[in-house]
Amino acid sequence: MSGNVVAPFFSVVIPTYNRSGLVMDTLQSVFNQTFENFELLLVDDGSTDDTEAVVSNITDARFRYFKKNNQERGAARNFGVLQAKGKYITFCDSDDLLYPDYLKNAFETLTKTESEIPWMHLAYEIKRSNLPSIKMSIDPSEYIVTLAKGNPLSCMGVFVLRNIILNNLFNEDRYLSGSEDWELWVRLASQYPITIDKRISACLIMHEGRSVLTGDELKLQLRKFLSIGYAFDEKSVQVVFAKYRNMMEAYFDTYISLHLVLDKQNLKAYKYLFKAIAKYPSCVFERRFLAIIKHWSINILHFN
Repeated sequence: MSGNVVAPFFSVVIPTYNRSGLVMDTLQSVFNQTFENFELLLVDDGSTDDTEAVVSNITDARFRYFKKNNQERGAARNFGVLQAKGKYITFCDSDDLLYPDYLKNAFETLTKTESEIPWMHLAYEIKRSNLPSIKMSIDPSEYIVTLAKGNPLSCMGVFVLRNIILNNLFNEDRYLSGSEDWELWVRLASQYPITIDKRISACLIMHEGRSVLTGDELKLQLRKFLSIGYAFDEKSVQVVFAKYRNMMEAYFDTYISLHLVLDKQNLKAYKYLFKAIAKYPSCVFERRFLAIIKHWSINILHFN
């Protein structure tokens, strides 16, 4: 960088694929930020719709648009990271909404101490039709065990120092898609403490186009095998998460079970739930276990 140009404090990286009808709302939520020292990078992962035309009229100097061949979200986020200039990089998907104080809240938390914070998470909420919203945050004193049970962080709300994320990129294996963010957070958690800001600052809206649910048993098994396997390739993960591996595998089995029961594959769902309980009995006290039982009961009632 030359001259008197100052690097932005934040880089907001958004991957997108065929969401021309939604992406402008997401982008506008970024432009509406009360904290203005940011850049916005939209990485179009090979869209075949009119996304490029939809964003072509954006004139804000903080906005940069890139189009690349489709390689899935992990690769798109990495592409954005490599172009980013901000001190901290944050991510959201192209149908998420950031509330106006999202970056302001992050800035306050990230600058409250003299030492650099390696990574942090801002709380967000999940909005569902005709149902109460769900707050997503974690207890920083229990972040290791929390991540062993799943991924409450998502991508939205995560802020990582640029030099750290450059050395810890998302895994780009296509077959990992859907768990690539969790695999990265496990690696980061094994190396750095996380800072948590519990102010709800963004929103994930559940809609039909967003659903990542699949009833493909083999794909779900592969995601489990790859995400845990890739994470444990990291020496620090082997040390920090060693005693939680059974827990991680059990909770991934409950994740598979939930997908299968929602797809009305009751017997297969039961198989994975039984495997999870055998491996880590305490999983029966978690919300996901209750959700599986609920949907299982609904399926049986409808069948009868």
